[in-house]
Amino acid sequence: MTEESPINTNIAETTNTRVKNCIFCDLIVANDPNIILEPRSDQFVIIKDIKPVATHHFLVLCDKHIKNAKSLQPNEQDCNLLKSMVAAAKQILLNNGCDLNDTRMGFHWPPFYSIGHMHLHAISPASSMSVFNRFVAFNPSFSYVFVDVDYVLKRIGCKDKNETENPSSVT
Repeated sequence: MTEESPINTNIAETTNTRVKNCIFCDLIVANDPNIILEPRSDQFVIIKDIKPVATHHFLVLCDKHIKNAKSLQPNEQDCNLLKSMVAAAKQILLNNGCDLNDTRMGFHWPPFYSIGHMHLHAISPASSMSVFNRFVAFNPSFSYVFVDVDYVLKRIGCKDKNETENPSSVT
């Protein structure tokens, strides 16, 4: 029997601990119902962004400390994690009366992120964002600063050819 290489080890298996001085780990541990929103699961929590770029700007925080979306691996567990985070982001947007066709969802991509704890941005209405945020900081078509959900799904091999595109970068 051979040991599994650390490179092939599932992200969830290597990140079972919280990271000291990580603001998102601290928020998750605090479990404050005034900060953490519904829906939630044992894989993620949702909070409002403290510096929103649109009327509705939520962050879906991975419960385990995964450094960033680029750290996800092509395996079923990471695919399921990402898909459940996206489903929760869509649900909270819908719960707040948002139009998913005027929504942007994605991740800041290394090295262009400020907090090293994986979190999905769910922003709506994208059309109300400032020109800078709409066309630079949160634009998956412009550069590698921000990537949409489809990019990450494809990168880790869990984007089915028959799936419809996510409304993650419509405007």
